[in-house]
Amino acid sequence: MISPAEIRQKAERWWPAVLKSAQTGEAYFPKELSRIGKVKPADRLRAFERIRREQDILLAQSKSRLGYGYTLHWVELQSRSVGRNRFIDRISFESLEDYLRFLGRIESWQHYREDWQRIVAALPELSDWCREKPREIVRYHEQWPNLLKVLQYFKEGYAPDRHYIRELPVAVPTKFIESHKTILLPLLDRVLPPELIREAFQGGRQFEQRYGLRYDEPLVRLRLLDADLARQYFSGLQDWSIPLRDFEGLSLPLKRAIVLENKTSYNNLLAFLTLPQLRATAGIWGSGFRVGLLKKAHWLHELDLYYWGDIDAHGLQILAQLRSYFPGVRPLLMDRTTLDAFPEYQVEAPESPVADLPQLTPAEQDLYYYLNTHRLRLEQERIPLAYVRAALEGIK
Repeated sequence: MISPAEIRQKAERWWPAVLKSAQTGEAYFPKELSRIGKVKPADRLRAFERIRREQDILLAQSKSRLGYGYTLHWVELQSRSVGRNRFIDRISFESLEDYLRFLGRIESWQHYREDWQRIVAALPELSDWCREKPREIVRYHEQWPNLLKVLQYFKEGYAPDRHYIRELPVAVPTKFIESHKTILLPLLDRVLPPELIREAFQGGRQFEQRYGLRYDEPLVRLRLLDADLARQYFSGLQDWSIPLRDFEGLSLPLKRAIVLENKTSYNNLLAFLTLPQLRATAGIWGSGFRVGLLKKAHWLHELDLYYWGDIDAHGLQILAQLRSYFPGVRPLLMDRTTLDAFPEYQVEAPESPVADLPQLTPAEQDLYYYLNTHRLRLEQERIPLAYVRAALEGIK
């Protein structure tokens, strides 16, 4: 037969539905427990003592003894062997109070009702969310006063792209919003109009971007290869890193840009030697698949744009990704001729699961299949300097 601990487990599973009933107004009790392990006729004699002990344990913790909790419903049966005895036939919770007192949830229930009513009074657009997520209302009981302050600020006084998250003019602790992004995300999505939500950004890590807050932006590293331009615009500084938004807004008299894949080959002596001074030209560190950061730099569409990465499957995938943002981008030193010119520097590379890259030209797609099938890589920094210089001379 079921034990008091198992009754508690079953009752706990009802809790979300009980919470919802407060909002719908539907009576949840009385409610009967299913599968209580009723005594089978064959066991009434064979296991009579065990059954009596189990029933005594249930009786000791029942409403008839404690004044609250589950109610035992009995049936009396006559047996020639053990005489007339009663056995538990059903177990139920007859009232909400019985249930709440049994679980020790009286105070939690009261807080829940108060919080739910406070939420929907302040922000009626959260009514559906409250019905869907009653346990979240309970979970954040102590935080609701501050959560509502934040939500009402975003709804009424919020202007995008003005504040960092810790400087928002809301009377909550400095780190409160940062530490409650998980609950604020679904709430803000319901409170804010769609035009203020940037759907491309998802999850707590992109909270600021999703709701138009300022944030510590990634840096884009750029090297001007034209000393005259560097002196004219940046006091001669040729190699610098700037926040992404500033990079997106650059306006320089450039004719071309070269996006490089690897930080190592961009940042060491080889990069300086292989990217010599080129008039009206800039080098940009793309850092592998991080080239996605460049997609909103619309001024790059006006330039002759090149991409130089390793000759391997991943390098061509990055080329395809960059071309999805900038259709005119051309590869630099990423062809079969360059690969075949230096067999001594080819190394093994992991196979890519990507089967098709529609942004590649037929020749590039053939190279991609070849590299992926043979698991080959020619790292860009292994290409001799003279070969690199000759290629760069061709784009001046």
